[in-house]
Amino acid sequence: MSLFRKSGQLLVALVSLSSVAATPDVKDFVRHSEFHNVKISPDGKHLAVLMNNDGGKSLAFLNTKTLQPVFALKADRKDLPENFYWVNDERVVVQVGRSHGSLEKPFVTGELFAINYDGSKARMIAGYRSKGGMALSADAYFLLDNLDGDEKHILVYRRTINKSGGALPEVVKLNVYNGRERKIKRAPVPYGSFLIDNHGVPRFATGMTSDGKTKLYYSPAKGEDWELFKDEFAGEFEPLGFSSDNDSVYVLQSEDGGTKGLYQYNLKTGKSSELYRSEIADPTYAISSNLNEVYGLRMDEDFPTYLFIKPDTKEAQVHKALVGAFNGDAVEITSKTRDGKQMVVWVNGDRNPGAFYLVDTDKLSARFLLAARPWLKADQLAMTEPFRLKTPDGLQLNGYLTLPQGKQKDLPTIVMPHGGPHARDYWGFHPDAQMLASQGYAVVQVNFRGSTGYGQRFEQAGWGEWGNKIQDDITLATQYAIQSGVADKDRICIYGASFGGYSALQSAIREPELYKCAIGYVGVYDLPMLYDEGDIRSIKWGDAYLDKTLGTDVASQQSQSPARNVDMLKAPVLIVHGEDDERAHIEHAYALRDALDKKGHPYEWLVKDKEGHGFYNEENILEMYQTMLRFLDTHIGKGTPAN
Repeated sequence: MSLFRKSGQLLVALVSLSSVAATPDVKDFVRHSEFHNVKISPDGKHLAVLMNNDGGKSLAFLNTKTLQPVFALKADRKDLPENFYWVNDERVVVQVGRSHGSLEKPFVTGELFAINYDGSKARMIAGYRSKGGMALSADAYFLLDNLDGDEKHILVYRRTINKSGGALPEVVKLNVYNGRERKIKRAPVPYGSFLIDNHGVPRFATGMTSDGKTKLYYSPAKGEDWELFKDEFAGEFEPLGFSSDNDSVYVLQSEDGGTKGLYQYNLKTGKSSELYRSEIADPTYAISSNLNEVYGLRMDEDFPTYLFIKPDTKEAQVHKALVGAFNGDAVEITSKTRDGKQMVVWVNGDRNPGAFYLVDTDKLSARFLLAARPWLKADQLAMTEPFRLKTPDGLQLNGYLTLPQGKQKDLPTIVMPHGGPHARDYWGFHPDAQMLASQGYAVVQVNFRGSTGYGQRFEQAGWGEWGNKIQDDITLATQYAIQSGVADKDRICIYGASFGGYSALQSAIREPELYKCAIGYVGVYDLPMLYDEGDIRSIKWGDAYLDKTLGTDVASQQSQSPARNVDMLKAPVLIVHGEDDERAHIEHAYALRDALDKKGHPYEWLVKDKEGHGFYNEENILEMYQTMLRFLDTHIGKGTPAN
């Protein structure tokens, strides 16, 4: 049995950071972040640091005043810390990850490991090895609540994993020293999640039925049964946290399918009061104090902005000052001391891959701690600017342009649609966009219809339109880049991952004269195949999800499948895939390759074993980037007009 152990080597790594490259190199965008997270202990005496360790992660503890290492865990590929939480002044609970079989990228096992900052009292407290098991557990555990004031216990979410996926999740009270459990409450519906009130009582539970419908349940008080609160509410009433008196709950809510607003819902009267609502975008997340009292929102209409609905609170005042001090970069408080006098903040932006600071909240001073990618400097990176478009049918699209330094016009351009499709792009540091910009390419990203974060109507506008109107939105953004003078109309390629990989091929099929090449990375290329291959089909509500978002007409699915329509394709193709991809199964890449072979269409092929849905091994990412750049240079050149 492999367990975490002390490492002197990691202690050295903390105080001898990587050297800084003179100028960005492709390799600089490949390297994993040096530091992933930093959190301060409740008493403020120690910092816990999640850091890179040869492609995996390790956890180290530092003295807050001196930043000298106190202890570090040596992790191997069988045991990796993936996330962590201070539960009292001395003890941290770690979410365990491990590599499985031949896969490069670790996955979360659902086990919890606990250790004191000095390395003492280390043990698995939840999961199969906590009970002497020798195989992967059927139970997975995740932190729900620290139980403020209770030094020995936390609330965790326990989910039983079985083939049917129908087991009901439970809230469990867990002793962080000996791993003893006491069941608190069981969810009334599978695939559930819980919201805990300020007294540690589960009060809301959400879940999804086998037909893909989301239901919300409510429990009025400790010991009382669940009651159906919202039937088929589909996320239009999303509880976030309780008021300090537990009499009301903060929710994201939309009554008409438009953007969600922040509301305070009184649980006694059943009345809602609107606190804020944007006509453009949903709130990205709510910002809460230790008692779950929501004091602000992060919004991402274009750039990240913050709204403080309780501006007189200390947390809001400090947060607002930090946002101003860091000049537009995103600011997130990762942790704070019990007395609120010290906070660790994470700051990141388009030209800032991320850095951690220790903030003295009385003096409003920030002390630099660690940079995630210290080898990348702001003055070497490209700026990302937002844009907005209107579609012919009246939808507003938000997108982003990343341009090479010192270059604005007639650029070779890469259109980069996001994955999902039910996800969205945000302003910030994007390794792919920055790597391409560093090589002289403009990069276009757009939040097409079907993207999340712009209201339910906007998301539903993409249902059944994966290969049609969604691609029209991508084309509209491409035309915008041409008409604004940024893109050279004769030097445009399209590249994306997952659904973005699908879009790269589908857009090139729909607009054969527009794109000079297409790169599909871990994409899906045959829509009916989604019902037979990949992990969506293994989820109990997977078919219902596909029916809803793809539509049930097989002929329509086939007409929107790149692998079945290559006769319309002119652009040369690069196919990049992981052999062990469980989301977009390798069969999608084979189907596209076979269709291209049958047509005699030019393509390049890069498939890596041990990789899943997105490459993880740095050498494989580097090979992919180098292959992409050669491919792009061949077809659209870089920096100067093609001859």
